[in-house]
Amino acid sequence: MEFYAKTTNIDGEKILNSTDEPETIRQHTDNLIKELELLEKIYGNDLEKNKNINWQSIKKLLIYAALYHDIGKVYTPFQNIILESVGRKQLKTEFDYKDIKHEQLSPLFVPVKKLELNKDERDMLIQAIYYHHERQYKELDRNLIKMIIEEDLKPKIDEIKKEMNIEIDEKLNILNLKDLSETNRIGKDKSFLNSFRMLKGLLHKLDHSASAHIDIENEVEESMQKCTLKMMKNNGYSLNNLQEFCINNQEENIIIIGSTGIGKTEGALLWSGNSKMFFTLPLRISINAIFDRIRDNIKFKNVGLLHSTAIDYMESVLSDEEFANVVDIYEQSKNLSMKITTCTIDQLFPFVFMYKGYEKILATLTYSKIVIDEIQAYSPHIVAILLKGIEMIYNLGGKFMIMTATLPRIYKEKLEEKGIIVKTETFIKLDNDGNEIKRHKIKIHKESILEAKDEIIEQGENKKVLVIVNTVNRAIELYKLLKNENVKLLHSRFIQQDRADLEKEIKEFSNSKNCSGIWITTQLVEASIDIDFDLLYTEMSTLDSLFQRFGRCYRNRVYVENEPNVNIYIEDISGVNSGKKSVYDSQLVNMSIKMLQDEDETILEEKKKIELVDKLYSKDNLKGTNFLHTFEKSMEILDNIQPYEVMKNEAQDMLRDIQTITVIPQNIYDENIELIDAFKSCENYREKADLKRKIEKLTTTISKGQCRYLSDMITLNKIDKNVDIFIISGVRYDESIGLVLKKDEEYNLDERIL
Repeated sequence: MEFYAKTTNIDGEKILNSTDEPETIRQHTDNLIKELELLEKIYGNDLEKNKNINWQSIKKLLIYAALYHDIGKVYTPFQNIILESVGRKQLKTEFDYKDIKHEQLSPLFVPVKKLELNKDERDMLIQAIYYHHERQYKELDRNLIKMIIEEDLKPKIDEIKKEMNIEIDEKLNILNLKDLSETNRIGKDKSFLNSFRMLKGLLHKLDHSASAHIDIENEVEESMQKCTLKMMKNNGYSLNNLQEFCINNQEENIIIIGSTGIGKTEGALLWSGNSKMFFTLPLRISINAIFDRIRDNIKFKNVGLLHSTAIDYMESVLSDEEFANVVDIYEQSKNLSMKITTCTIDQLFPFVFMYKGYEKILATLTYSKIVIDEIQAYSPHIVAILLKGIEMIYNLGGKFMIMTATLPRIYKEKLEEKGIIVKTETFIKLDNDGNEIKRHKIKIHKESILEAKDEIIEQGENKKVLVIVNTVNRAIELYKLLKNENVKLLHSRFIQQDRADLEKEIKEFSNSKNCSGIWITTQLVEASIDIDFDLLYTEMSTLDSLFQRFGRCYRNRVYVENEPNVNIYIEDISGVNSGKKSVYDSQLVNMSIKMLQDEDETILEEKKKIELVDKLYSKDNLKGTNFLHTFEKSMEILDNIQPYEVMKNEAQDMLRDIQTITVIPQNIYDENIELIDAFKSCENYREKADLKRKIEKLTTTISKGQCRYLSDMITLNKIDKNVDIFIISGVRYDESIGLVLKKDEEYNLDERIL
């Protein structure tokens, strides 16, 4: 007799009728073993070299976990689920699957004594199997289990042994289920916690890969380092000091502080060597750019993209041949199978909250390298999460690289406090004579940026002028003041398809040699879009944010003029107040203004920028600030969090730290009513998903605070009861301005808008 595991055949195709054979438990188990062999083949050496784990011991238990994890599926109620789904006659039984799940029965079959497991190994193996689906379980009913053993499982023992060809505890040891409850799960106090995290995490990954028929890892011969070196050689580039440092320290955890345009991205790719790597950045647009850069410039094709709108972006940029594989690329990215994955941090770092199943990501990062770019762009709450994640990765032997233009001192001090050994180096871009490249001469204006409108218009007639303000509201306000055919606007309140077009347009404008004009934007461009303008007009912000803005002006050029090319406005600053939800902490902004005064009308060198940010974010300087309180409180909470108390979606929400609502403006909804109706009536899962992605391109987001403030003017209605997209009426959408809120002139945004 064959026992079935799932309603797909061995090739992964969905069963359509009763003449097709579902996949058996033996076939599924063999797939897990095959995936484990593939993992061992590709990354076995990396796992073996990891001094923080005993790979041979973990691998032994992982083989046992793969062999026994699904044997509970021989339970008749589970078999009936498969038989019913393919239209076959069900088996007689007195039991019901809702009372106990297959993974709760699988540990009964594990022959602990024959496998010669010690107590710690037994506990790890049993819990990895029992919790490999991480469901909410009823309290185990021992009497029910005894009945199931005697009446349903024992009569099948001979068939199971013949089918599976493994040792089985023929008595079906109910003691293997002893003390299995949420309160007795393996926690942070266990000396073998790291081994358990590896065992359980890799079992999750093996099971997911085998079930989806996706290789656990992609076997790739080409090395990212070799591809990067080849690209540099073909373009006539030679290695600079930063890039040589990255190559020479491939086996170390490193922090790189380097000026804009010095080649940090190439340095990170060189540091990766031939390892599996995850490359993270704060914004989707910046991750998209890195994805393109690796594929198109470096010519490395085994790269994935992982964020909430990744499929849409890949569909827009991949070739016709690659376009057909977009969903496959995304699924491999979700399964963490790609050699290189570019992603936003909310796709990886929720594991710090230790939600149920978090071990899969953490175990994968153990034999990977992770790059965290632009760490200074995150809020102190998010940085606390990143540093906690780094600590967990470090303790399991994984490798990390932090790279940034400016590094707040307290972040490095926190790593040192936690005993994390990391090499830190600072690199300044130099000219051919070894002198620092001078790029930015600043002027501080004690007035509002709105008062500079005439000068901005005049300069925009002959130069490329970039204006960066702190909020969407101020951007729209300034656009209305300046509006002419030479002015463009970019911010986060455009619907996705218009924003994508604008992002493409600003890059083309920047790259064009013979054009002039004005672009008004928010901090959206600080660390995301590779652009180079002639003049920058900016509202004041904290120094780290401000210096990122500098990097969009004279990015790779030497500035030799007498007039300043960076104009900073320190009065009537939008997005700065004493409230907890403001864009920038007013205390830090005021400190930044004071520290910058001595640099007025001077060339601000890169070394000086780094020194100023270091000083601003020293612990002594931050005493009494909301920034330091938030950072330290977040670290304290994370250090004391207990495993399995939150769900994965909750963890992602905590990480995003953004309370937003996805909306489709009423006029856009009306223009696309046929698409909406097609979505509502569609019953095919794949087609409905495609229609949903098209609808998402018509959406933007607004904060819940904005909704509350405008509650007397706007109306929100879901487009469909099963989709969290709301039609927003009472406001209008304009393709040149974005979503226009009625109280724009009065409203101070209650969160950072990117």
